[in-house]
Amino acid sequence: MKTAFITYAFLGVWLLWPAILFAQQQDSVKTLEKVTVGSQKKKQTFTAITPAQSLSRQTLQQINAPTVGDAARFFSGVLVKDYGGVGGLKTVSVRSLGAEHTGITYDGIPVSDAQTGQIDLSKYSVTFVQSIDLQQANAQTMLQPARAYASAAMLSINTLSFSTEALQHNRWQAGLKAGSFGLWQPAAGMNLVLPKHMAIGVNAEGIVSKGNYPYYLDNGTSSTHAKRQNTDVKSFQGEVNLLKQFADSATWQVKLSGYNSSRGLPGTVVFYNDRSAQHLWNEDYYLQSRYRKYFNHNKTGLLVSAKATRSYTRYIDPDYLNNTNGLDNRFTQYEYYASAALSQLIGERLTASASSDAAYMKLNSNMADFVYPTRKSFWNNVALNYARPLWQLNGSALLTTINDQVKSGKAAGTINKLTPSFAFNGKVSAQSPFMLRLFYKHVFRMPTFNDLYYRIIGNVSLRPEYARQYNAGIVYASPVKGVVKHLSISVDAYYNSIKDKIVAIPGKYLFGWTMLNLGRVSIKGVDVSTEADGAFSEQVSWFTRMSYTFQHALDVTDPASATWKNRIPYTPDHSGSALASVSYRKWTAGYSLLFSGLRYVLGENNAYNQVEGWGVHDVFVTRQLHIKQVAMQVKGEVNNITHQKYDVVRYFPMPGRSWKISLLFNNL
Repeated sequence: MKTAFITYAFLGVWLLWPAILFAQQQDSVKTLEKVTVGSQKKKQTFTAITPAQSLSRQTLQQINAPTVGDAARFFSGVLVKDYGGVGGLKTVSVRSLGAEHTGITYDGIPVSDAQTGQIDLSKYSVTFVQSIDLQQANAQTMLQPARAYASAAMLSINTLSFSTEALQHNRWQAGLKAGSFGLWQPAAGMNLVLPKHMAIGVNAEGIVSKGNYPYYLDNGTSSTHAKRQNTDVKSFQGEVNLLKQFADSATWQVKLSGYNSSRGLPGTVVFYNDRSAQHLWNEDYYLQSRYRKYFNHNKTGLLVSAKATRSYTRYIDPDYLNNTNGLDNRFTQYEYYASAALSQLIGERLTASASSDAAYMKLNSNMADFVYPTRKSFWNNVALNYARPLWQLNGSALLTTINDQVKSGKAAGTINKLTPSFAFNGKVSAQSPFMLRLFYKHVFRMPTFNDLYYRIIGNVSLRPEYARQYNAGIVYASPVKGVVKHLSISVDAYYNSIKDKIVAIPGKYLFGWTMLNLGRVSIKGVDVSTEADGAFSEQVSWFTRMSYTFQHALDVTDPASATWKNRIPYTPDHSGSALASVSYRKWTAGYSLLFSGLRYVLGENNAYNQVEGWGVHDVFVTRQLHIKQVAMQVKGEVNNITHQKYDVVRYFPMPGRSWKISLLFNNL
């Protein structure tokens, strides 16, 4: 209760802080107007036609977010399943639609996993990330792959490799991070400008961690202190990037990437036993390319993309009881993807676009009686956008065709589905800081290979999962004179209706999931996001952001069922985050908060299935130094300063108080 009080007290201060500052006497306006908080410039997410959020590189450096999965927790409406530690698996669900409805792009090209449908975002470090964007419904640009229209929400990871500065000058950076539980994280990257408007970049990063953080287990009449076991992590990620700009301003991007990891998978802590011998190896390699060109006085746009991926996974569990003395499952997944998109400005206000994507996926395994599934997918989309000075209207129609084949047994039936979307935003006048936005989108997702063909739990008769999204929101965004320089607030109410929802519940074995089809789910919620920045003087600037989500995600399948109008698993009514930082000359200090209300691990919402809410508080301080032509940043941070004991997933205790120290050198 004490921790909950502290958490909500801090949140209350957050909501009132910009208003308090704005109400202060403004006796030095002329001086303050000269202050520019350049590091805090944000993308125009608050004025987007559909709800959008963004984390800039500056913000990422101020929060406890070593991976994209950790950073995503700072978006409103996002739930992250986290199994704890540096190597813990992290998947993202937006507005309780499930991780399978969240699309992921990496430098503009989709990332996918036909086997599980869920992308483990703990694989993606933020060290070389320029920004992370979350877009509900459809992205702002009309020139995008058709596949991007297939998701309910899109999480975009944009790296430094293809930023506008890549062609301007040579850059390099090197860093080292050390922390609690044996964490060592070295990283280095270099970008070289080549003749003929070309640039090549190379970056690499490694992570080594014991991960054996202590935890506390209270079992009512007795308690114990112990350390997590089987939590060691070793990973390496490297990229080579090539960027070419042509005389006609067309750009060509090529990326070759590799990821290799070895991770112990900690088990559930039940009856003081947390033994686990499970281990997971990943080897991911891909080559992707993207060509973009605007011509006809920028009225016509062309985007061509391609990607080839190979992903290898090995999972072992020596303790699994079977006639082979344990599990040793190996999977190799291949995907080949191509996309072409064309946009055309018609007159001054109407823009039309058409795009076609195709993907071929196959999955191999060493498992007995494996069916070796393959999947051919085709996406064809048309979209229109009509823009007036005070309002705009956007619509799209996506035709999706999916065909599966297997070497033995029965394959799932072919799917042909047309799904539309519509969006509108408008203002009453050009000077008004308020904007109204509305959208509707219909999406579906095909059951994954594991859903359909995995031994024992697979079911080829599974139906696709359909979702209808409705959203109405209002936005306030305006520059302000005085202590507060910029203030943006968005409030979006939404209703999602899901038919034949498939929910993945973590079972005893971490790599295996129990798949449940809930039939129908009703989700009602409100997302609130605020950002503000300003300056107290010419030398002291500040920045703050807050996100909050209230939602009810209920099972409405069968009135006679025990789960009727009960919350679906792991969906709290309340969740959110907050961040505040103050900069003085070369010093920056900050505080961040993450919190979640109580949840239920199963569909029956009783006391036994309840998991308590939690709030985690982090603090940091950084110092900028310059040694000749080299910039150095020293950062120290303390995470979970109140030593909150909590689980995100039941029986998987999260780390308590910990620390990190990092050094970063660069010429950027």
